[in-house]
Amino acid sequence: MSSGSKARFPAEVDDLLRAAGWFPGRAVDTTPCSAAWAELGLTGGPTEFVREFDGLTVTHPPFVDVGEVRHFDHTGFGVVDAVAGLSPRMYREYSTLAGVDLYPVGEDRSHMTLMVGSGTLFAGVDNYLFAHPGGLDEAVARICAGARPGLVGEWSP
Repeated sequence: MSSGSKARFPAEVDDLLRAAGWFPGRAVDTTPCSAAWAELGLTGGPTEFVREFDGLTVTHPPFVDVGEVRHFDHTGFGVVDAVAGLSPRMYREYSTLAGVDLYPVGEDRSHMTLMVGSGTLFAGVDNYLFAHPGGLDEAVARICAGARPGLVGEWSP
């Protein structure tokens, strides 16, 4: 990196991502992801994001100490599992609240389904939809820093 150029992620975030197996230029096969999205009637999708992060489980703050053991939060990026764990009704309701088609990309320990739509990372749980501000890199950095997304809205169960 030349002097004066900005790092993509803060050093702490970069360390957490690398510990999970991420590296610049990581590229996994997205064919299974596209097939899973097709089950929801979706074509295309955030394949560049998925190519980089699918299959990773990132351990990050916040944490809780239980006895002598520190338990960290975690986020799992996995399209196939995220699609399988999402009912068609929940998917439709989340997309309606977001105002865009949402592509499931993972799940966090709070059982929030992570979804990408129009360059934004959303998180749905039960009948609530949340979103991380900023673009996808900023959302990943916020997740790794332990920041929670903001409420977008809720639908009637």
